[in-house]
Amino acid sequence: MKDQRAAAESSQDGRAAERFAEQLRTLRSAAGDPSFRKMAGRSGRISHTTLHEAAAGTRFPSWETTREFVRACEADEAQWRRRWEDAQRPGMAQPSGDGDLEPVVAASAPTEQGALQVVEYPRAADGVASTRRRRLPWLNAAAVVLVVAVAAVLGLSVRGRSGPDGSGTPTASPSSVASPSTTAFSDSLIPGDSSRFVADVTIPDGTQVKVNTQFDKVWALANVGRVDWHHRYLARTEPTADGDGCQTPNRVPIGDTPPGEQVMIRVRVTAPSRPGRCWVSWKMVDETGREYFPTRRPVYFMVTVTA
Repeated sequence: MKDQRAAAESSQDGRAAERFAEQLRTLRSAAGDPSFRKMAGRSGRISHTTLHEAAAGTRFPSWETTREFVRACEADEAQWRRRWEDAQRPGMAQPSGDGDLEPVVAASAPTEQGALQVVEYPRAADGVASTRRRRLPWLNAAAVVLVVAVAAVLGLSVRGRSGPDGSGTPTASPSSVASPSTTAFSDSLIPGDSSRFVADVTIPDGTQVKVNTQFDKVWALANVGRVDWHHRYLARTEPTADGDGCQTPNRVPIGDTPPGEQVMIRVRVTAPSRPGRCWVSWKMVDETGREYFPTRRPVYFMVTVTA
């Protein structure tokens, strides 16, 4: 019996790895099918062999591997974290008559850089849903107990606080108010720090430029946190680009920017000597090269180089 159970679990893990690998392959295709060596270069933290294994479905990838795969394809990390977690849950994304369940991104206004997107999953068939409820009744009971316990703790905490005038009216502490840097999957280097991409001021993505020409790329970023920006830079994520790529400085300075203000960041670019597509991404760093927003999507430019 134990051998049968182990075999069943191994088979289920293999199917989960293959289904998730298929999603990764679709993501890579949508990003233009970059080579795994190119993706590894964009990441700078993981080998091309590991990325290839993730897309092949050899085994279910770790979040670190998945994160670097997603970063190299310029996809939303928060959304893919949700997919990665759901893919490991028993009964999630099981094949139905119409194929595997695929996450559907709810239509909404464009999200801010690094913001979470709401991901909705199609409803399973009634028979599948009822089977899950019969198989895992203890989960419902555990959830009820957990909610009651949390509510009791919060109730005691609130009753123990009083307003500034000693009236006993509870007041919210600053730490209880969510900020851009304390939302899920955000790991700002400095608490309370946050940024937002505003616009491509010059050279929109896909702009055609002649070989060997020079141009200035300008982005607008906004300081939407509570921390002043001083001595910050945009650093190229691939400082060792080959001779066929766009030539730029390895980093450019960001002007001092107080909270609530915007800043223009300019970089001088020399187009390569061969026609093709040129893509360069940048992250905000301090003087030592530490990233201020490690999980946020980088800013980038992409141009089409013509003869």
